[in-house]
Amino acid sequence: MLTEDGRDSSLFKEVDSFVKELGLETVEVTDSIHQGNHSMRVIVARKDGEITTDDLAEIYNIIYPRYSVIYSDRDLQLEVSSPGLQRAFKDVLEFSVFEGKLVRAYSVSRSQYVVGKIEKAGENSVILSDYFIEDGNEKGESISLPYSDIAKAKLEYRWEANNA
Repeated sequence: MLTEDGRDSSLFKEVDSFVKELGLETVEVTDSIHQGNHSMRVIVARKDGEITTDDLAEIYNIIYPRYSVIYSDRDLQLEVSSPGLQRAFKDVLEFSVFEGKLVRAYSVSRSQYVVGKIEKAGENSVILSDYFIEDGNEKGESISLPYSDIAKAKLEYRWEANNA
C-alpha cells in the first residue's frame, strides 16, 4: 500500500522550501548513512512541464553547500533527479504533484488496473478522467478512487501517443 507520511520529515520540509522557491515540486527526499558516507537523494518535478537538467543543477547547487556543512563529519553524496517516465508512487501525496499526468493504479476492490489522467487529488481520494479499466473493457469520463483502495500506482507513459 502507499504510505501517507512521506512529507512529514523535517528534512523533506526543509528541502521542499528551497525547491518551491524555484517553482518546482519535491517528490521525495531520502537520506542514509553507510560506511562513513552520508547519501541524500532528492527527486523533483515541474507541474507546468518537464524538468530540465538546468533545474536539477540549480537545486544541487543550492542544497549541496548547505548539507555538506551540516554533515561536515561525513562525506556527502547528493543525487538530484527527475521522477522518470514511469515512477512508482511511494506516497499518496504524489497524486497532487502529478496532477494532469497519466497514471496506472491497481484497485484492490476491482482487482484490476485503472488507467487515467489525474484530474484532482483530494484528501481521501483521487479523480481520474478519461479512464479505462485494463482487464474489464470499461471506459468512462471520470472515476474516483479512494486512496485506501489503491495498492500501487505509477506514472503511465504512452510512447505511441507521444511519438505520433
